[in-house]
Amino acid sequence: MAQPTTLKGTQLLIKVGDGATPTETFAHPCLINASRSLSFTTETNEILIPDCSNPEDPIWPVIIKTAISASISGAGKLELADLSSYFNWVNSPNSKNCQIVVGVLADVTGGYFSGAFALTDFEMSGDHGEMVECSISLKSDGPLTFTAHA
Repeated sequence: MAQPTTLKGTQLLIKVGDGATPTETFAHPCLINASRSLSFTTETNEILIPDCSNPEDPIWPVIIKTAISASISGAGKLELADLSSYFNWVNSPNSKNCQIVVGVLADVTGGYFSGAFALTDFEMSGDHGEMVECSISLKSDGPLTFTAHA
């Protein structure tokens, strides 16, 4: 039996676009990439349709997906140079383009998800004798696409 191909945590990168046109540049800020996650969530309606031939039997629900969204969470040490950028983003009604890269080494197949994200949560905390920690949450603003590495 062959071993599965796995990735280190550093092979999941969250990159944020600079909004430049015509060519947007994406960078992976340290704050997001110390600890990070991407999750997909669907909203559903559950419909119960009885079996007319056996109306006394328990009903297996039918699930209808009505919406899909993605969220990103990230945490790490505050990089002071990025403080105003995150503060402006959380205060802005605008989303930013992001890329979530899975497998960034040349010999690893993978790809990246891309789409617009709103910064919905920005938190800083600090303890005596420690560094300032930050955490952020991003929520998708529209659909995401997936592009496989060539």
